[in-house]
Amino acid sequence: MGETQWGATTLERLLAAAPLASLVVDRSGLIRFAGGPSAGLLGYPSGVLTGVPVTRVLPQWSEGRPVTGRQLARRHDGVSVPVEVTLVDLGADDPSGAGALTGLHLTDLSGQVLLEQENDDLRDELVGNISHELRTPLTSVVGYLELALELGDDQLGPEARRLLEIVERNARRELRLVDDLLTVTFEVEQLSRMRREPVDLGEVAARVVGEHQPFAHGGGLEVTARADGPAVVRGDDGRLGRALEHLLTNACKFSPPGGQVRVDVTADEATVTLTVADTGIGLSRAERDRLFERFYRAPGTMARNVEGTGVGLCVVKAIVEAHAGTIAVDSEVGRGTTVRVALPRAR
Repeated sequence: MGETQWGATTLERLLAAAPLASLVVDRSGLIRFAGGPSAGLLGYPSGVLTGVPVTRVLPQWSEGRPVTGRQLARRHDGVSVPVEVTLVDLGADDPSGAGALTGLHLTDLSGQVLLEQENDDLRDELVGNISHELRTPLTSVVGYLELALELGDDQLGPEARRLLEIVERNARRELRLVDDLLTVTFEVEQLSRMRREPVDLGEVAARVVGEHQPFAHGGGLEVTARADGPAVVRGDDGRLGRALEHLLTNACKFSPPGGQVRVDVTADEATVTLTVADTGIGLSRAERDRLFERFYRAPGTMARNVEGTGVGLCVVKAIVEAHAGTIAVDSEVGRGTTVRVALPRAR
């Protein structure tokens, strides 16, 4: 039995009564019918959409490969509107003989996107206020710990000094976390005040890896750093070091005992490349796609009770982009993860 043949009048009546903006597209990508509130949503006068290429209203559409899900539709006046695109199986051919027809429903997401933005703004404001309130006492704690550790041996015993050093390390760690929250919340303002000085990324790698050796050895990991000669960029030494700290900490967290983490710094005439490669659990495609979202934590992270706030890699991306660099991730489940950061080499 062949496919159902629907007449134009039947389709027009069905589409006119549709509660959602609806389009019918032929194999060549032309809109054959439009109904429901599609004219109002897309800003076209009634009847004008017929014969218009669907790519004019849905730029992501490609021939034979309709794009579904959330995307931006283009109105008649050129303004973009967020919509959810759902395919409808019509099981019918175009009465004019133009081939199989594809049905689409367009759901207007403008209100939802506005609500999401308001929620993001409220969250950012809350995180910013809390972070500011936490930073002041933490800074004071770190300052007094520094003063205490400067006391002589006659005033501070070896065991007390060891314990205070542990407290200081953890206080500094919490202070860095607060700074990360502030950076991810107000990243444009924070990173605009970045210092721009010559920084040898190989030296940064050696320093950060050296600081992480106790943590790595405690987890039964081998961590190495290698640099092929000078690799100088212009930027903020502290922030570049923080970006590498996050990458190295993540690599160690998700590598089982006996694993390896390699940090390599290479340079050519134009680019300095920092590579952090581990032999850990790896990432799925879906996890890679969301890796740099704010507050995102992969399901594997929560399943393994790995500590974290989901801001580290977002901060890394912000720091890299503030240095006019790029960041790429290559990973497969069970095969480890490799992160490559490319920065312009200083002239």
